[in-house]
Amino acid sequence: MKRVGTFSISLEVRLALIAVAIEFCISAKLLTWVGIPYSTEGGAFPLKIHPGTYVLLFAFLTQCAGESRPNGVFSAMIGRDRFLAAFLGSILVCLVYALLTTGRSNVIVLIDTFLPAGLLASIMQTGSERDLTALRRLMQWGVAINAILGLGEAAAHENMIPLYLDHGEYRDSIEEFRPTALYDHPLTAGVMTMIGFALPPKWLYFRIPYTLLLMAAMLAFGGRMSVVALLISWLVIACISLGRSVLRRDPRALHLLISMLSVFLAGGPLIAAAFYAGLGTRLAGHLYWDPSAQVRLAQWHLLGEMNSSQLIFGAERKDLLDLLNPLRLTYGVQVIENFWLLMFVTLGLAGFSVFLTGFLSLLTWCWKCSGLRARVLLVAVVFVASTSNSLGRKSTLLVGLVAAISSLSVRPVARAGQVWAGQRAGPSTGAVINAT
Repeated sequence: MKRVGTFSISLEVRLALIAVAIEFCISAKLLTWVGIPYSTEGGAFPLKIHPGTYVLLFAFLTQCAGESRPNGVFSAMIGRDRFLAAFLGSILVCLVYALLTTGRSNVIVLIDTFLPAGLLASIMQTGSERDLTALRRLMQWGVAINAILGLGEAAAHENMIPLYLDHGEYRDSIEEFRPTALYDHPLTAGVMTMIGFALPPKWLYFRIPYTLLLMAAMLAFGGRMSVVALLISWLVIACISLGRSVLRRDPRALHLLISMLSVFLAGGPLIAAAFYAGLGTRLAGHLYWDPSAQVRLAQWHLLGEMNSSQLIFGAERKDLLDLLNPLRLTYGVQVIENFWLLMFVTLGLAGFSVFLTGFLSLLTWCWKCSGLRARVLLVAVVFVASTSNSLGRKSTLLVGLVAAISSLSVRPVARAGQVWAGQRAGPSTGAVINAT
């Protein structure tokens, strides 16, 4: 769909923004709470798909309808970016493969977690700077609201929306309580909060309270790897930025160094105060190699329980449950807590090879369309997600990551009065703006 200048937002982008808002606000536990069997047993297959996925699919079809090329949007996409086309193509191949080999139960994660991320990337990759600014502000508001709700839950020791497991309401003990806010798991909420750190407001008097709010929420959500990844990411970005300033002999390098030291000196007392207030109680109690970490290591014994057919073609859901029984009895492994392992077990070597090629293609697309901050964010999120099953189940995390990367991406902006037709401007048509 064509747009004039950079002051109008196309219909597919508007729908994509609505979809991102839906992904933020509507969690699995909310759907279950209102009576939709989204993550519980039973119910029709269409009810197992997140509303945000439907909106993104409609936005993608709108983009296809507005595509001027006769071969449709896939031909245009291959011409614009082969990595994104490879990701979408691989997901479609894996969907067909899973249906033919292991049944319908294993395809829902591909449809609801991975496919929407590719659809969003396809829509936003040709967006104008105004489109990306709108997406970035939406992400900022979503992360901030999620943090406020999380802190409120931490203070009350009660979830705003109850979590249901096996048709019953689940409640943590007071000592182990962690808020979930707008999500269905504290780890997902923690990673989304970590993503929010890469999207600070432009103005300093908004940025400081925004950062402090997110720091408090990170401690409340209690994700150990999220906190570690956030600290490492901050150090990497600060050191690289300082190094670049020194090499360029930028006079602002001294100011940057002073800012880094100020944050370091102020961060310690603030974190100590947060722990004293009880925000990091659960986090402080698990800063060691606990049974939860041991289970994440023991789950890899599952590969030794699989037969040759399952290793090559994947295991059906009922077979996977049978494979977990000996691990549950021997090592206490109740579920798989690693999405790489789960995708391999459900797709087998043949299907996982296609999935891995596509997923790495999406990561490559994210890497090459972004700057330093977004690249460090990308590595951090993949690292944290690899320590849990955040991407091996129905989750909005990957959509949130792609939305953040897209909003920070390098995008050419057309000159005043020039018609924007959804194509990347060349060196003679516009200036390149680095959103990072």
